[in-house]
Amino acid sequence: DLSYTVKYLEKDTNKKLAKDKTVENKTFGDEVSETAEVIDGYTVDAPTKTVTITTGKNEIIFYYTKRSDLSYTVKYLEKGTNNVLAAAKTVTGQTFENKVTEKAIDIDGYTAEEPTSQNLTIKTGTNEITFYYTKRTDLDYTVNYYEEGTNNKLQDSKKVTGQKFGDSVTEEAVAISGYNPVGEVSKTIQIRTEKNEINFYYAKKTDLSYTVKYLEAGTDQSLADNKLVGNQTFGTEVTEKAIAINGYNVTGDSEKTIKIADGKNEIIFYYTKKNDLSYVVNYLEKDTNKVLKEAKTETGKIYKDKVKEEAPEIDGYVVSGDSEKELTIDHDNSQNVINFYYTKRTDLGYTVKYLEKGTNKKLADEKTVENQTFGDEVSET
Repeated sequence: DLSYTVKYLEKDTNKKLAKDKTVENKTFGDEVSETAEVIDGYTVDAPTKTVTITTGKNEIIFYYTKRSDLSYTVKYLEKGTNNVLAAAKTVTGQTFENKVTEKAIDIDGYTAEEPTSQNLTIKTGTNEITFYYTKRTDLDYTVNYYEEGTNNKLQDSKKVTGQKFGDSVTEEAVAISGYNPVGEVSKTIQIRTEKNEINFYYAKKTDLSYTVKYLEAGTDQSLADNKLVGNQTFGTEVTEKAIAINGYNVTGDSEKTIKIADGKNEIIFYYTKKNDLSYVVNYLEKDTNKVLKEAKTETGKIYKDKVKEEAPEIDGYVVSGDSEKELTIDHDNSQNVINFYYTKRTDLGYTVKYLEKGTNKKLADEKTVENQTFGDEVSET
């Protein structure tokens, strides 16, 4: 008739983030586990926690901290067309519910619309600030960014207004993720009344790489050397399979595929310790290895766990060596063995009595013989 309560609190403030959960009808000594609730905007200190039921206060408390891995994006668009006038600005490392302020940037040939300063409260979804601009009323020119040989547009064109007829303008090839410029990276044109255009061409990068990591789930401890694969082409897909690691099982997919990006490319396989291992305790006579007691087998053990056993008493024998032994569970069950060795007792004795049959009257003094060994056969006359 016991119970336990699960609480979900903000770390340091103990602010309640979710309704307490109370579970009734538990048995004294039971071990119960709970999984942390997913709370928007927070990370939890442990995915699961366990408590052993007592007659007192039984509580599992999950502590949460605000996420600090969020981001927001600032976009700069032409009013009425949503043409991208400058590369979006992404700011990472933001904390849930923080307030941020951004100001509109200056874009050549454009004027920012009000408001030119905007505030944003960080949430877990899409965090976006958009500034809108209007064109100046004279001539303009456009800069395009194409993939070489395909004319695929790699990013939105840049349109610059407020230009005077006859002026010379120069444009530089911008950095585009996953691509290198081909040919001239700086181009100049003279502004005219017809179409004014500058085209830059790019080829995919072929010097990228990716890394494969093998980590323990929950700790991110590296279980094997990282695998680095170079000479990869931007946008191609690569597939890796999880390797076998002694004492561990792969968690989730054992085969993963990513598309090569211009930046950090990682495939991470997570592993958890095996929990189906076992160990054996043997009780043997020293020097002969005669089995004195049926071996004890314990199952359901976790890799690298430490277990402790005590030698039981065996009639006629004493333990030789340590009566308590500890074992660290190995991935190979054949290595998980504890042997206790025993020797026969040599402190025993026996008594000889001389009695009258039928009356048990003592006819002579008893004879006691000490320092006898267990199991020895003795004779008396």
